[in-house]
Amino acid sequence: MPENNLKDSNVVKNRLRFDDPLPNAETNSPSFESWQNGESFETHRVYNKFPVTFYLWIGFFFLLIGAISFGVWYQFYYNNKNKPEFNYKNDLLLDKKNLDKIIENPYLPDSSLNPGLAKCINLYRDTYIKRAFVHCEEFLNTPATDEEKSVALTVMGVMFDDAGRYPLSIERFKKAIQYDPKNFHAYYNLTLAYRHSGMFNEARQSVMKAKELAPNDPRVSLLAGNILNDANDPRLAMKMYEEGIAANPNDPYLIYNLAVSQFRQGSIPEAIENFRKAVIASGTGQVAVLSHGHLGSIYFNRGDFEGAEHHFREALRLKPSDAKYLYNLGTILLKQKKNEEAISLFQKALDAGANEPEVYRYIAEAFYDLRQSSLAIRALEKALQIKPNDLDSMFQLADIYYSTGDMGQAEEMFRRIIKNSPGDSNTETALINLGIILDDMDRHSEAISALEQAISLNPKNENAYYNLGLAYKNSGEPTKAIENWRKANSLNPEVSRNREAIADYYLENRFYQEAVKEYSDILRTNNSEYKIKLKLSDAYMNLKSFESAEKELLDVLNNSKDANDLKIAHRKLALVYASGDTRFKAKAKDEAYRGAHIDPDDMESKLILAKVLIDSGSLMDREKAIDELSIIVRSEVKPKIAALAYNYLGLCYYKNGEYKRALREFQNSIDLDPSLTEAYENKRAARASYEDSIDRSSSF
Repeated sequence: MPENNLKDSNVVKNRLRFDDPLPNAETNSPSFESWQNGESFETHRVYNKFPVTFYLWIGFFFLLIGAISFGVWYQFYYNNKNKPEFNYKNDLLLDKKNLDKIIENPYLPDSSLNPGLAKCINLYRDTYIKRAFVHCEEFLNTPATDEEKSVALTVMGVMFDDAGRYPLSIERFKKAIQYDPKNFHAYYNLTLAYRHSGMFNEARQSVMKAKELAPNDPRVSLLAGNILNDANDPRLAMKMYEEGIAANPNDPYLIYNLAVSQFRQGSIPEAIENFRKAVIASGTGQVAVLSHGHLGSIYFNRGDFEGAEHHFREALRLKPSDAKYLYNLGTILLKQKKNEEAISLFQKALDAGANEPEVYRYIAEAFYDLRQSSLAIRALEKALQIKPNDLDSMFQLADIYYSTGDMGQAEEMFRRIIKNSPGDSNTETALINLGIILDDMDRHSEAISALEQAISLNPKNENAYYNLGLAYKNSGEPTKAIENWRKANSLNPEVSRNREAIADYYLENRFYQEAVKEYSDILRTNNSEYKIKLKLSDAYMNLKSFESAEKELLDVLNNSKDANDLKIAHRKLALVYASGDTRFKAKAKDEAYRGAHIDPDDMESKLILAKVLIDSGSLMDREKAIDELSIIVRSEVKPKIAALAYNYLGLCYYKNGEYKRALREFQNSIDLDPSLTEAYENKRAARASYEDSIDRSSSF
């Protein structure tokens, strides 16, 4: 998980307010200051028979600014920054070895015509190590030939190498070479001992001597190629493989390793050809399984998912319970929208078992992407059973706990990471994420403590200062919050989020002049940060600097490529035009339409459009507003949005003289949001008009 786990400030509840006096009402408008201080427009409303659209728009305008500001803030700031981030690979699991464990075992003669030497070799092969060692020692005291004693010393060297006693192993192999300079088995095993002890130059020299003595032996050619690959000499390595193949055309190991080398060097067509040859040469062996795996990966990277699917199915036919291939095939099927079978394969991979935590991390990623969080957690728990202190698995598990809202488990996991890491960058990251979680749990003092610990480990950790500022803000200490954001900004002036956090604080707390200054400073560095311009327009609108707000919004519309930026800019611009001179009412309608058409599924845009249409006073526009509002109430929206839509429907029907229908819609609004006071007042006015209409009808 990367260190830059970002978090934004306190969540502001999404309380949209669209105050709309009913027609035939006389409104004593409150001042802008009284609205700022929390007074409701409704406290000043006295209904009579004359509509006052000016005050309607004032109320609608300022209340809607707050709602849209929240929407922008949540979409682009809180929603992206208020959580630890995942660092998943979203790729296939690949085989990363050259068959070292399969082929590069000790290499000894099959047997010997000398019964004593044959017994020495066979006891070792049958894993009677102590008896083999004693017998080999005794054999050296017999009147055997130097060549035979060289083989016995080679066997003893292999036993020391198996035991990890590399100096003694190397000593025995060198002595074996002294007895018989043509003993290529001694050079071969000496190469392995050198490699095991980290003496790579010596290993290269030794294996080249073995190759000189046994140019046609496939195992020697294979080891020579592998050692040269380790030494970053792929061209000579491939030459060794090719020479071995020339003498042994059907050796699957040489063909496979040549294909792997070609793949790594980017010679993909040649690699594909040799992987296919390796499949044929191996039959049903492991080389065929691995070759199918590589071919599947190549086709996957080419975007040929059908070809990739074929090869991973073939690999699984030969090795049905391999967790890596089960995962890979599932990933490919997901690309082909075959989700049901993919999930089944991931479950089989989980049950199949693996020896590497990485396999379970990939499986967990797949389950998480499929919203199968419980199975993702189970996979990571298996990874930690294999390697209890695997930090990558712990970070991933903590992330999933956080994303699923299990804050307690996430906290416990980050504390475990801190306990198991030695005060390094992992500890810093875990402390920062722990601080984020504690802050989310309203344990602000503990969050501050964790973040300060991260800073003590690294006083230049800009991310820690940023999140510490948020924790101080949420604990009600804005001065310290701003101080820490200033420190974070001094450490990394290129990143705008620290100054943005300060500006956001000013905007949320109605320090509009200060907010304008901070946002403007950010834009002086980078004038193309259009989301900052959207926030700056909010500050200007609250200052009634409508021309400045219009300028910023037009710049967004003319330059931003982001559809969401454009949609929000159109909505805000509609509010700007609606709040000013009546000559701009047509422009307000145009902008509201544009905002709604960019994203037909955005119900807030439809709500604004409906409000603009209602205010036009046109019967035709009112009918269009009813259509838009009907879509909203039939959609899955938040109760408050639906309540506002029902309130507007009530207004439309009221203006059409359908008082009984209006009463029903106002009641729907109240049922969904009992705090929507204007719905109560509108309902009272509608009932009064309905009763008047009944009286008039009776009198007539």
